Amino acid sequence: MTFVPGQLLQSFLDRGVLVLTIAQPRLQGEEIAHELREALREAVEESGVNRVVIDFCHARYLSSAAFWPLLSLRKKLRDEGGRMMICGLTGDVEDVFTTTKMISTGGSADAPFEVAADPSAAVARLLGEG
Repeated sequence: MTFVPGQLLQSFLDRGVLVLTIAQPRLQGEEIAHELREALREAVEESGVNRVVIDFCHARYLSSAAFWPLLSLRKKLRDEGGRMMICGLTGDVEDVFTTTKMISTGGSADAPFEVAADPSAAVARLLGEG
């Protein structure tokens, strides 16, 4: 995985699961939301897979506008029989996901996103190993 300055996503395949790492520390505003939606869509189309992990390990701030592209990708994957997991949440970003009930800390199936600690754990769960 190589990092290109200004790049929004880094990506690699792990046993047939696309792992997308958010490379920017701040996801704020509608412009970045549109860029993120397009980058996610392109990465999934190019990979040809329907199981995706989104890693937020580099993200330090997330506005509610960033949920739109994530929810859009989740719907697309579900419509195609796929799944998506979120990982690498820490600090304020984890608080935003938890407070908005986008992830469940108590195992509730009502939250839109499944969550794992890191990409390895997320991939294992998507492959039915965890």
